[in-house]
This record gives sequence, structure tokens and C-alpha cells, in this order.
Amino acid sequence: MSKSYFATCTFDLKNGSQQDYQNAYADLAKLGFATVVVGSNGNKITLPTTTTAGEFMGTSAVGVRDDLTVSVERAFAARKFTYELFVTVGGDWTWGYRTTKKEGK
Repeated sequence: MSKSYFATCTFDLKNGSQQDYQNAYADLAKLGFATVVVGSNGNKITLPTTTTAGEFMGTSAVGVRDDLTVSVERAFAARKFTYELFVTVGGDWTWGYRTTKKEGK
């Protein structure tokens, strides 16, 4: 039975240019990861640099993690990136956000 999982993908590109990072974010977006998430109250939250997240369907957290990790690896390998990659997946998920940044700044 398929259910909803929340996944995050954090990465670093070794010697990556600004264009490389833009391409990485575009590849991640095609997979369903975003740099902005929307809270249950409708607020849009911009995630910290090189962090992306998304909601994915699957039959297990392990399966979703493995599928996403392989998909990101393929996308990054196609661009010949040298990278570090960290993917987390939660099944009974929720998230919170806090910042010391002043509104509008």
C-alpha cells in the first residue's frame, strides 16, 4: 500500500560553479524536490542553502530513500558532478521552521 513520505536532500558540489548549483537545483526539481516548502498555514518557507525537500509516494521509507538516492545520483553523474549527498525520508512526518531573521529582511 502506497503512502506519503517527506524527504529531504542536502548536497554539496565539489568545486561547483554557480551554474552547476543552478543545474543541480533544476535536476532536483524535476525529481520533486523544492527549495521552498509550504506550511499547513500556507506560509512559504525557503529552506537553507543546498537543502531541498518534497513529498513522495511509496510503500516504505527505505524504498523511497533508495529510489530517490539513485535518481539524484544518476542526475548528478550525467552532469559529471563530484558531490556529497544526504537523503532522509520520514513516514509519519511533520516539520517545523524557526529563524532569527527579521520579517521582510
